[in-house]
Amino acid sequence: MIVWSLYFVLALIFSAICYLTNWIVVLFCDKAGELSGLLHMWQTWDNSCDCSDSVEVAPKIFKYDWAKHYEEFKGTTEYLKSVNRDRWFVKCIDDNFTFKEKIQRYFCRMLWLMRNNSYGFCFYLLGRNVTPWLEIVSESEHTQFIREKNGIVWKYKNTAPIFTLFGWTLCWNNLLGWKIDDSAEVDTRAMVAIRVAFSFKREA
Repeated sequence: MIVWSLYFVLALIFSAICYLTNWIVVLFCDKAGELSGLLHMWQTWDNSCDCSDSVEVAPKIFKYDWAKHYEEFKGTTEYLKSVNRDRWFVKCIDDNFTFKEKIQRYFCRMLWLMRNNSYGFCFYLLGRNVTPWLEIVSESEHTQFIREKNGIVWKYKNTAPIFTLFGWTLCWNNLLGWKIDDSAEVDTRAMVAIRVAFSFKREA
């Protein structure tokens, strides 16, 4: 808990820095949506800034014909391979963007980094290598608390409903500790998690 508390403070600092600079940093993406050097810390560790999801989750005004310009494939890097992780890459198959598409792509990239803010810092700097030897401290329909046996890594997840009003349910949306892949059978890298939020669900 002491280590995570320190990482929590650092994560907040990195998060603030990234929120203030994401809109500038994306200007340095290459044609495959990759940031290099120190700027790679701003990027999601598991995706390009030009991944298909960046367009799918963007507002309609910023959507462009992604499939015309890119192909997506799964792969790894030397470092990610050492921690048993892989990621998505894109290949630019048509670099002939209209001026409008360039503007739309800029906003898709920027909003993608905002949505996944400071991912690189949380993974590479504040992440931990986790063994598959985990124990369940407590688990229910909406909550999970697991930890690494004989280690300091843990994960607490809470999606429990709080109250329902007019057919909408307010729920917790918390993920604290480290984002452990509890299905992994080998050592893996887990990014630090500091999410304390809420979500709404429409009752059927």
